[in-house]
Amino acid sequence: MRRHRNLDDDIPVEDAGAALQQAFALLLPIRRQRLRRSERAQREADRALRDTVTRSDQLAEQLAEQQTRYLALRDGFAERHLAVTQKQERLMQGLTQERGACDAVAGHKNALVQCQRLTEVQTAQLEEAQRETQARQRDVEKLEYMIQESEVLR
Repeated sequence: MRRHRNLDDDIPVEDAGAALQQAFALLLPIRRQRLRRSERAQREADRALRDTVTRSDQLAEQLAEQQTRYLALRDGFAERHLAVTQKQERLMQGLTQERGACDAVAGHKNALVQCQRLTEVQTAQLEEAQRETQARQRDVEKLEYMIQESEVLR
């Protein structure tokens, strides 16, 4: 049976320490760069979520206004057209106007639902970005700790 030599046993202690320091010097900038990228991605996810929440709030306000207008139009339609003899054309115009207001309310509701779904997706993306940033921060801290410990052992 062949014996495999362990190359690590052949390296002198001084060379091993220098090789370790060289590896640390190579790894630390890479880990810091990954951390910066992760932090940037987290900030972008946070900004996108805030923008979507703001848009959702605006849509909710617009929906409330649109519903108020629709209800007023509907109630006014009943008052104007019930128990009154009038041309069919005028009645159809009133119905078309009411239908348009109803469609506008439905459109605002759909836009609000889509915005709320987007908010849920972006919240999940932000949480993932936060987890990623924490992991990258831990990686940097571990490497810095290992550097400190290797300097103490010298």
